[in-house]
Amino acid sequence: MSTRNLTMVIHRDYAQNHEAGFAQNPTQLSDSSCVNMYLHHDGYPEWRGVELALWVKSNSFQDGTRMAAKLVADMYYDSCYLYPEPDQIDHEYTYVIWTGDRDDIWISCYNQYSSECVFVLKPDKVIERYSHKRFEDSYTDYKQEDK
Repeated sequence: MSTRNLTMVIHRDYAQNHEAGFAQNPTQLSDSSCVNMYLHHDGYPEWRGVELALWVKSNSFQDGTRMAAKLVADMYYDSCYLYPEPDQIDHEYTYVIWTGDRDDIWISCYNQYSSECVFVLKPDKVIERYSHKRFEDSYTDYKQEDK
């Protein structure tokens, strides 16, 4: 099954002046995103959300551009594309990694089809929320890097 999804990396400051904060529709912040990475498969929160949370736990950089480059390097596969604008491609879920504070990174998931925020959580809480649905042996084991 193809659950199309997009991942963005945005500095947390861009959410401060919006009443919905991290829960806003991320396509409104496309000019502020370091990357708009489309993935064709496995975009549902219990997979992609957890995968991103595990990745962030091993790659928590304060600098969003560094995090975006590492994200593309680590997550690339044949059905991965980069787009200048998130609304140029049909996708169900948009994930945002909110950077700017290495010790306080958040992930949000927004359903573009229903126009609602699915979650805004720290990585540990994403993993906890979907722990009953996880495919334990299937996730990539991201190695800790020197920060």
